[in-house]
Amino acid sequence: MKKIILSTLIIFLMSVLSSCTSVTEITGTWKKPATAAKKYTKVIVLGMTGDIVKRSAVENSVVQNLMKNGINAVAGSNILPDHFMDSDKNGKVDDKAKEIITTKLKEQGIDGAFTMSLDDVKESEHYVPGTSYYTPHSGYYPFYNYYYTSYERVNTPGYYTKTTTVYLTSNFYDVATEQLVWSAQSSTINPQSLTDFAKSFGASIVEDFLSDGVIRK
Repeated sequence: MKKIILSTLIIFLMSVLSSCTSVTEITGTWKKPATAAKKYTKVIVLGMTGDIVKRSAVENSVVQNLMKNGINAVAGSNILPDHFMDSDKNGKVDDKAKEIITTKLKEQGIDGAFTMSLDDVKESEHYVPGTSYYTPHSGYYPFYNYYYTSYERVNTPGYYTKTTTVYLTSNFYDVATEQLVWSAQSSTINPQSLTDFAKSFGASIVEDFLSDGVIRK
């Protein structure tokens, strides 16, 4: 019985701990051929969405991870207006959007731009089968008495679980040349909250970005 209780407790604790944080995986990266690590004076981090709350949370997480690694960075939400791409909210990019962005970047001395855009959010459901094992009743039984003892079968029921996956594309541009230097696709599984997602994504994407040798401190 003690083994049963212990096993149940372990399973419970594992399920609780695994549900506390999301996991971000970098599924693919690209770097412009012949690109050498370059020193950038200031990098702007831009979330390509009109939702200022989500945009700010993700931008700030990436900025914090860049700053932690010695890269001077600033969140776009601190520089550009809430709807800098679509001020009239007609679903189209404003004619003067590029002019506004260019002016702001020059004013701030920004020479690198890190952008993030949402590709998709998918939900899936799958069945997790139950487990079963045997445990003898109390007492020790010699080999010959084995056939006369009964075993208690213990079952843990199966259950359905839902998985939510958020897919993003991240790009890094050299502002002076307007050229795409680096790009990555990522998937974040089961974000528990916006804060949880931002923390997981920010740490993973910056680690991969820096390891690819695009930017130097």
